[in-house]
Amino acid sequence: MIGYRFGAPRELPLGTDQSGHLLPWIVAVLVYLAGLSGVGLIVLGDTLRAFEHALHTTLTLQVPAEASNARLETVLALLRQTPGIVSVHLLEPAETARLLEPWLGPVPLDELPVPRLIDLRIDPTAGTDLAALRRQLASVVPDSRLDDHRQWPEGLRAAVRRIEGILGLSITLALLLIAASAMLAVGAALMVEGSPIKLLHVLGAADSDIARGCAVRSLRLGLLGGGIGAVAALLTILALGGAGSVVQLPAPITVNGAADWRVWGVLTGIVPVAGLIAMASARVAVRRRLAGMP
Repeated sequence: MIGYRFGAPRELPLGTDQSGHLLPWIVAVLVYLAGLSGVGLIVLGDTLRAFEHALHTTLTLQVPAEASNARLETVLALLRQTPGIVSVHLLEPAETARLLEPWLGPVPLDELPVPRLIDLRIDPTAGTDLAALRRQLASVVPDSRLDDHRQWPEGLRAAVRRIEGILGLSITLALLLIAASAMLAVGAALMVEGSPIKLLHVLGAADSDIARGCAVRSLRLGLLGGGIGAVAALLTILALGGAGSVVQLPAPITVNGAADWRVWGVLTGIVPVAGLIAMASARVAVRRRLAGMP
């Protein structure tokens, strides 16, 4: 009986099988996808919170274009005196034109009966009586319209939950595929003619020691691939950092690339997780294979 003992955990040489060369790159791709999915969950959560805050703190008042300046000033005074309203901003014609340009194009507003828009910021904790405010506004300008944005668009919340589920499933599948890849790599190593694993087993080395050596090797390869994937994901996030300014979104993207500690937490946390999964999977696979050998 030959004892294959380790004074300290060390890597078992497995020859030149291609599985050892492919495993880090497979892990890198999977960590890249899992890292981006994790950061995507952060971005989605922050965007939704910002969007929901905007819905609960914003009102828009439409005053008919034919309303006189005196009535408009009366409406503004009424709004500024209403408890719970912290900001009143009458949009200038140029501002309204910019809002309508994506739908109507650069059309002069004097050619259309466009209502005057008043942007209101409210304190959601003040409990503003919107029904009473609407009655007061109607007494000044009967055709005015106060839009309450606090209701979520129909189906939006369900769509968000589906996206979160897809991202979570992507992370889970990536981790499962890392485990499967480590097991396949071990299986391929055992199929190589003259495999050191087979030789040590025949010579009487303890299965636990052989499995430990394979686990150390898989841990090293998993950490290497995980590091490559995490760096690639970080570079992608930095490259896409300005996407929020290109795509007009209803709420800002609050994740600020490398400046956000949560991004670092996700990308640095997934690397050791990938390595540990690869190590544990390799250990289990080797023990099962060795248990079936004579």
